[in-house]
Amino acid sequence: MDYRLMSFYNAPPLDCRDLMTLLGQSTLNDFAALPHDLRRQFRKEIQLLIRNDTSLLYAAPGDVADVWAVPRDDAEMHLPMKIGNFTDFMCALEHVQTTGRLAGYGQVPANFFSMPLAYNGRASSVIVSGVDVSRPNGILNVDQGGCQYAASKKLDYEVEMGMFVSQPVSHGNAVAASVARNHIFGFVLLNDWSARDVQFNEMMPLGPFNGKAFATSISPWVVTLDALEDTGALVPSAPGGDVTGGSNTNNKFLECSDDLSVRVTSYISRNDGKSRELLAQSDLKHLYWSPFQMLAHHSSSGCGLLTGDLLGTGTLSSTAEQAAELGQGFEGKRSGCLHELVLAGTRPLKLGDGSVLTWLEDGDTVILEGWAGSADKAIGFGELVNQITPVKELPQ
Repeated sequence: MDYRLMSFYNAPPLDCRDLMTLLGQSTLNDFAALPHDLRRQFRKEIQLLIRNDTSLLYAAPGDVADVWAVPRDDAEMHLPMKIGNFTDFMCALEHVQTTGRLAGYGQVPANFFSMPLAYNGRASSVIVSGVDVSRPNGILNVDQGGCQYAASKKLDYEVEMGMFVSQPVSHGNAVAASVARNHIFGFVLLNDWSARDVQFNEMMPLGPFNGKAFATSISPWVVTLDALEDTGALVPSAPGGDVTGGSNTNNKFLECSDDLSVRVTSYISRNDGKSRELLAQSDLKHLYWSPFQMLAHHSSSGCGLLTGDLLGTGTLSSTAEQAAELGQGFEGKRSGCLHELVLAGTRPLKLGDGSVLTWLEDGDTVILEGWAGSADKAIGFGELVNQITPVKELPQ
């Protein structure tokens, strides 16, 4: 729906002519930076158009509807925001415990329980659903202890969610978790693609670099925080309860009474590309730290946050107890990445078509879906779909 074009046939319901200009832009940055009350009012006006069967939405074919209505199959999706910065967190205790065991570490690092851990990624390689992911090159260990550039053989996905900053946080200032929601525009599905062999060869002692830098994909539709709240996705947190994010710290700056519940499911499609197989499901509320705490901690140094900055939640993996909440069939399908699911390649997974999944192969397609709420108040995030294509040779 082209709401800007609709305004030519019907006076804008909002007393803000500048809004029509903002909606004519190719990204939502300026709209996201508007005061929250105005954005919320705009959403309500859209809902009224949908509920009113005499509105332009339901004009007869051949009427003005042909001007502003774009068939879904004809719409080409693109990145919803101009992304200035991308930061990725690591906030799932199950993910940290499992990857730590696989790496030979005995205990979860103490700092995990003190703050949301994160690293600064690359905004330049954030892509939208439907864009292919080319298998990356990287420096790999070879026989006799040498290293050389080669195509990654251990390509992986990571199931995450991403949140976009709305109102900016100016340099030198910080935002407490209790009011962080005032700076969150909305959420998308996020896949943090990872080349494990490249990543683990390079990350000591400084951290991940090229093994994480080649692609991060997101779904094209931003589901606003208002929309999530309307579905009941905003859930209270309590110490020792099912949802602890927000109440898991004695640091007043990070305390927050709310968390978010969004179920995210991952699938793989192989060979014919027509069928898909369930890999896992998890819930955003299963993270140890909430999105509100992530944004607050990010701001605490005074670095400043810009409208359109993207923050990834980190891999969504659930404990066995948490997975039991999701219903039958998810007990063994609760890992948000292959590294956990196949135990670093030592426990390959046999798929329904008879093939074996250890790491992603060329031609594989990974699909993420997300839902919040329930029954008549459920809201979907659409799909995040990307296919793996062969490596591009490095120039000589």
